[in-house]
Amino acid sequence: MPSTNTFSLEIFERIVSLVHEATGHGVNIMGEGGRILASSDPARVGTVHDGGRRVMSGEVEEVAIDAETAATLQNVKAGYMGAVRMEGKLIACIGIGGEPIAVKPLQRMAALALKQELERERLAARERGLLQDVRRDIGDIAERMQVLSLNGAVLAARLGEKGRGFKIVVGEMRELAAQIGEKLVELERREKNVVSD
Repeated sequence: MPSTNTFSLEIFERIVSLVHEATGHGVNIMGEGGRILASSDPARVGTVHDGGRRVMSGEVEEVAIDAETAATLQNVKAGYMGAVRMEGKLIACIGIGGEPIAVKPLQRMAALALKQELERERLAARERGLLQDVRRDIGDIAERMQVLSLNGAVLAARLGEKGRGFKIVVGEMRELAAQIGEKLVELERREKNVVSD
């Protein structure tokens, strides 16, 4: 199951930037303990948001904080925040600054955008893992083919003229192993492209 620590901070920062740019409102993403992981106000990163702490502890699913209430809490401004869940697990909390009634729909859309981005990242990580497994398995096969072709070449040499047909098969095995090696290099290149996307 994913957790806040599973994902790169770049994802959180990207969503904060996009939502802030689109709405003009302050945006925070909080992780464990309500600690602000990314914010449109960089000075708030690393601090604990009381509303975010309540959401991340599971005490509440969402929090609407008006200006009057914000004045009584630590490191809190007026706004609306809510939980972001994946596979039923609480991953993060995203909050939008402003009058709660006005920003609640924005917060919901921001939470959906964050969830989609986290899901995309999770799938990309899974794909990278699968590519690495396939590359490793194919490399093992190519290595075994090389060993078999070497053993076959030795056997064909011992058999002399009688091993001539066998020698042809061994040569083909060696060529196939080399082609597999070339395909592994191509697969590794594609894997790097998936990592950078």
